[in-house]
Amino acid sequence: MAAQTATESRTHNEYTVGWVCALPKELIAAAAMLDETHPDLPRQPNDHNAYTLGRVGGHNVVVACLPKGEIGNNNSATVAARMTSTFPSIKFGLMVGIGGGVPTSVRLGDVVVSTPTDGFGGVVQWDFGKTEQGGIFKRTGALNRPPTELLAALTKLEKEHAMKGSKIPQYLEELKKNWPRLVPKYLRSESLKDVLFRAGYNHVKSSAICDIGTSGSGAEGGEEEEKEEEEEKEEEEGGRCIHCEQSKIVRRRPRDMRVHYGLIASGNQVIKDAAFRDEINARLGGKVLCFEMEAAGLMNDFPCIVIRGICDYADSHKNKDWQEHAAAVAAAFAKELLSVHQTILDWLTLIDYGPQHSDYFKSRQPGTGQWLLDSPEFHAWLESEEQTLFCPGIPGAGKTVLTSIVVDYLDSKRQIDPSIGIAYIYCNFRRKDEQKIDDLLASLLKQFIQEQSSVPDSAKTLYNQHKDKRTRPSLDEISKTLNSVISYYSTAYIVVDALDECQLSNGCRSTFLSNIFSLQAKTKAKLFMTSRPIPDIKELFKGCLSLDILARDEDVGKYLNGHMSQLPTFVLRKPELREEITTEIVKAVEGMFLLAQLYLGSLKDKTTVKAIKSSLKQFQKKSPGASEDKKLKVLSSAYGQAMERINGQQAGFQLLAKNVLSWITCARRPLTTRELQHAIAVEINESELDEDNF
Repeated sequence: MAAQTATESRTHNEYTVGWVCALPKELIAAAAMLDETHPDLPRQPNDHNAYTLGRVGGHNVVVACLPKGEIGNNNSATVAARMTSTFPSIKFGLMVGIGGGVPTSVRLGDVVVSTPTDGFGGVVQWDFGKTEQGGIFKRTGALNRPPTELLAALTKLEKEHAMKGSKIPQYLEELKKNWPRLVPKYLRSESLKDVLFRAGYNHVKSSAICDIGTSGSGAEGGEEEEKEEEEEKEEEEGGRCIHCEQSKIVRRRPRDMRVHYGLIASGNQVIKDAAFRDEINARLGGKVLCFEMEAAGLMNDFPCIVIRGICDYADSHKNKDWQEHAAAVAAAFAKELLSVHQTILDWLTLIDYGPQHSDYFKSRQPGTGQWLLDSPEFHAWLESEEQTLFCPGIPGAGKTVLTSIVVDYLDSKRQIDPSIGIAYIYCNFRRKDEQKIDDLLASLLKQFIQEQSSVPDSAKTLYNQHKDKRTRPSLDEISKTLNSVISYYSTAYIVVDALDECQLSNGCRSTFLSNIFSLQAKTKAKLFMTSRPIPDIKELFKGCLSLDILARDEDVGKYLNGHMSQLPTFVLRKPELREEITTEIVKAVEGMFLLAQLYLGSLKDKTTVKAIKSSLKQFQKKSPGASEDKKLKVLSSAYGQAMERINGQQAGFQLLAKNVLSWITCARRPLTTRELQHAIAVEINESELDEDNF
């Protein structure tokens, strides 16, 4: 029986795993591993990829193949970029296919997986560099490591293989039952012979095609276009290098398929020479396990792991006999990897606050926020059990950025002491659809599970109770499981930003806090919460440690000095004017970081020193004083001034600015820069995006 076919379409946002392959035979192997296939979704403008959609375990997976006949790093990068633009929820990727192995530890039919090795991130672009004096080639640049979450899943899978064996044979047996037409090529048969010739012995070219059982690698996608007569000759030759000397074969004992973890070399040319293969390997410290042609185009912009089934030895004896089987074992390993990675976690919730946290933390001015970490209240919170630190602050005071600084600080502690657990939430009224009470608690549970080396039994039990019935856990079940998982940690920290933006409807905020306080009482977890100073919320934290959030003058000054380069060049040439700008804005904002940003921005279009100083005087006249109402009025006034500047521009720039503000204001969630570019490029009554609008 083939994979189930879902009748209902998903949305583009529901797919979280991207699977890229280079050859049609690799796409076929990938499709054969899907547990469920999904209907196609409408094509997005300017996306020329063809997608295969489906599910593997608990993951919704989107598979894309390079266009037929197109190979190499640049083409793979283009396909991946289009994929992540069309499917914005993709969290990580898999590059799955075939490759040329490096003897002697690697054999045909084995699997090689990219993992960090001796300073390399897992994939190295061997042909990227420069030729120096004397003809010496010097490799330059570095590629990113695979995502940490995938490396953690590999560690777990390696343990499972050592103790219980791989599930690859099981998945190949399922392929046999589900897709019998694929069996002759995609399953291993007696006709596939693993023969390795000595490195110094080249293929005898009087025979047009050699097919001793070493086929073209994933690096060899171009062989898809070999002449038809060569294809026919290959079949006639019957699977042997008939003109090659049998005495040159390396004798090895038969063994079963193995999985290897280490370095993959990627380049823009096919390797069909054993001596050249070994030379490149020597340059890279003798650590290379596999050669291929696509991975280097992905690693820096498409966080992924590369999985290669070995189909040849990157030597002159290579051909295609092993390609389909190698593609099948690589796809089977990818399925096994997905089976251990985040099946339960994605079932709990797809919400991920990590990207938000990264954005907030990157936006901070280096050196700011230290006052909070050094405060007596913060230290008392760290040193006491079952403690809550409540930090109220007016809008624009910098609460969210300070929260990100706290999360980063706690995470640095966790790096030193893995017994510490951290989970955090950034509340946002625009994301109310994904911040219901169940979502909030499930997100905390997911984060605490993620930090464990394996999924706790209580979480597995919860998953198993519901997965077959396709039901969701109750709030009580989530709370009990959360309580159980937190007990694994010596200290657990829960950080919640902008509690005032947690929705009131259906009692979400009150129920959330009730569950969190109950959890704290049972587990002694430490809570860090920020909010606007709303009386009803402040009352709930009566008796807790409290620290008011206001932008400190020192931090505002650091921010202004760090962004002074935005102002006209004549300002940069006058140190005394820069100092005056900093001093006057610090005095005017009185603890409102956002106001400092707006005031500094309002000086960008000033063309004289007098105009700058005139604006600084206006800031002082609008100084908010002690009243919160006045502060909000000043903030409103600053926004008004920003709109005045927009309205003072030429009509085309006005329209663009207002269009941007409209999208930012009305979007249900924060937009990425790329999404915003697409949004403002849309034209009414046009069915496709015009690239000239970008």
